[in-house]
Amino acid sequence: MKTLIKSSLTAICVMALGSGVALAADTVNKKCPISGKAVDGSKSVKYTASFCCEKCVAKFQKDPTAHAAKVAKAEKGKCAFSGKAAGESVDIHIGVCCGKCEKKVKADPGKFLAKLQKK
Repeated sequence: MKTLIKSSLTAICVMALGSGVALAADTVNKKCPISGKAVDGSKSVKYTASFCCEKCVAKFQKDPTAHAAKVAKAEKGKCAFSGKAAGESVDIHIGVCCGKCEKKVKADPGKFLAKLQKK
């Protein structure tokens, strides 16, 4: 019975990750950038950020919300920190509270990434 439960949970996690659903721990924000409501982790929008090197990736990953506006305003194909040509990329998941907000953020994820603030 325990094996069946473990197998079922593993299958559910694989399906969730495979479908592009970010879990609550994967989102860079705790509140929806549109409504201000809590993010439950069931809905998110992916934004791909570009960086020139692992050092810049690490800088961003250390505190994503502190650098969110800079990353969102970076020129496409350029590193947000150095301005050099990008060679690395990171998927950022912006958490939202509902399907309606998800649609709005999908229309322009960079705009809403820029609105995220360090709390």
